[in-house]
Amino acid sequence: MLVITRKNGQKIMINDNIEITVVEAKNGACKIAIKADKDVKIYREEIYLQIKLANLIGTSTKVSAVDSVTDLIKEGTHLNDTKPEETNSDVMIVDNKSSKSIKVNKKNDQN
Repeated sequence: MLVITRKNGQKIMINDNIEITVVEAKNGACKIAIKADKDVKIYREEIYLQIKLANLIGTSTKVSAVDSVTDLIKEGTHLNDTKPEETNSDVMIVDNKSSKSIKVNKKNDQN
């Protein structure tokens, strides 16, 4: 590992296509700017580790598991969806115009 000291505004060059500039350094924090070709991938370490973990999990996932989830999605099944249970209890319907309520017995109502 190379450890160097740079002041605000000074640069570090990596190969011919990566330029790192110290924008600001104070109170134990350093703000840097990185200039590189668009094909150079630059990540913060914590994001890079998450990507590596996701790739590792992806390579160990069985194709059959992905296919079964895909089949569920195609069928319109949504995870964690619950269908409301139908009850045989009475239902109260309120007519807003007349402010009257009507009690309907669902057991006898076959509409």
